[in-house]
Amino acid sequence: MTLIVIISVIASFSIRTFGTIFPQIFKNILIVKATILINALFILSHLLFWLVFYWEYISTEKVTLKKTCILAIIGSFAVSANYMKKLPFVFGMNIHFPLFLMIPYFEAVVPLISSAFHLIFFVSFKKSLELDEQPRLSKPILSIIIGISIYICLHLIVLFNFLATDRFEWLEHMPKVVAVSTVPLIIVAVFSILFFYYRFYYFLDSGYKIETGNERSL
Repeated sequence: MTLIVIISVIASFSIRTFGTIFPQIFKNILIVKATILINALFILSHLLFWLVFYWEYISTEKVTLKKTCILAIIGSFAVSANYMKKLPFVFGMNIHFPLFLMIPYFEAVVPLISSAFHLIFFVSFKKSLELDEQPRLSKPILSIIIGISIYICLHLIVLFNFLATDRFEWLEHMPKVVAVSTVPLIIVAVFSILFFYYRFYYFLDSGYKIETGNERSL
């Protein structure tokens, strides 16, 4: 599961970054549809990762960590709604979603709240590390905390732009000077996040076991 998340993050990031620098590629309807599908795969794999993480990784004794993990799951589920409502366009379908999903405020606020929920979880995760987990997971968790914090700042830019213009736009759709200038920050954020997933993948692959004695298999 962790490996699928890594692959989907790289694919989604690559397309969005390339599209930010060369926005003309999105004039091709097939590329637009492919981008929607890849982003949907990314968010669904991310949501599934959190569900498996909750059930398979966190021991029952860590009540606080389980509660903050639920926040992360809620955040991922809310963001997935943003992506899923675009899928009917890919398949030429006309589906009427609930009105609250279609208002720009939902798209502008939900990613910011989701990132905040994930940040709360990883801060809690870092504090709850066992002694045998700390040497291998402390730095990767700090890395993803940095990456998520950068994304919170980027989401704030999107929100402030929405409040100022009354028009919702992702960073890559903003004026080119703004879109391109944020690319370095996105690169740092993505690599910081990928570093966690990469290290966590090998941490699990090493055969580390949970307190119940079952292998962790994210």
